[in-house]
Amino acid sequence: MTAPDKKSWHDSLPFPKHWLGYVALKVIVILAAVYVVLKWNGLI
Repeated sequence: MTAPDKKSWHDSLPFPKHWLGYVALKVIVILAAVYVVLKWNGLI
């Protein structure tokens, strides 16, 4: 019986070799969305 292959979490990303950029892009998009919502509500 062999152990199941462990796959890294970043292997499932669209660009596994550029996972850091992918995470950075996600953070930027989330921050931009928060900024737009705050601006729209007049809190900034």
